[in-house]
Amino acid sequence: MKKLILTDVDGTLTKKSVVLSHAGYLIEQSIIKDDGSYEAWSQDMKNENLIVAVAENYRSQITGLKESDMQAEKFIHEFYINKENWYGTLNILKSRIKKGYEVCLVTGSSDFLIKHLADILQCNYHATEYLKDENGRFTGNVKGMFSETQKDDCVQWNYNLNEYYEIEAWGDTASDYGLFKHANYKILVDPTFETLKTLAQKMIIDLIL
Repeated sequence: MKKLILTDVDGTLTKKSVVLSHAGYLIEQSIIKDDGSYEAWSQDMKNENLIVAVAENYRSQITGLKESDMQAEKFIHEFYINKENWYGTLNILKSRIKKGYEVCLVTGSSDFLIKHLADILQCNYHATEYLKDENGRFTGNVKGMFSETQKDDCVQWNYNLNEYYEIEAWGDTASDYGLFKHANYKILVDPTFETLKTLAQKMIIDLIL
């Protein structure tokens, strides 16, 4: 029997969103423009409405560009080596991987970013898929991994949970209940009061970090 960790990334492993940080990187590189949402989010990084607003502006502005324009591998490498971007959960996760846990990153961040992080950590991932046309340009359409339902469906479609005798779920927002509901050990990371209140009504939280 195997051991599995289902973990969110943004706000759970990272102190700030990977995709939204990438938006900031592209703004600095003058590849996309800020509509004001990125500046607002940088002051309130747990605000889910602002998270959605920045992600929508990002999605809209990369439409028509190619993955090669995103400088994704370079960005992820720089993001990964900056210790200020990470909670202590990253080191815990790396330790679990060494002990034989199977790990899956389940995140709303962009698939073309998260695949590079998964390569570094040597784990699986399911992320928001940014669709491309026949010429490899982003169409502006996505297959999201944002909501509780989307995360729940992802787990059920991709895993036979009966194969695992131990399942941990790590998250930081209410949408991560889509992961928590499948786990026998639940870790909540740096939650807002509202998130804590909402999830405490649905489940027993084993550990708050």
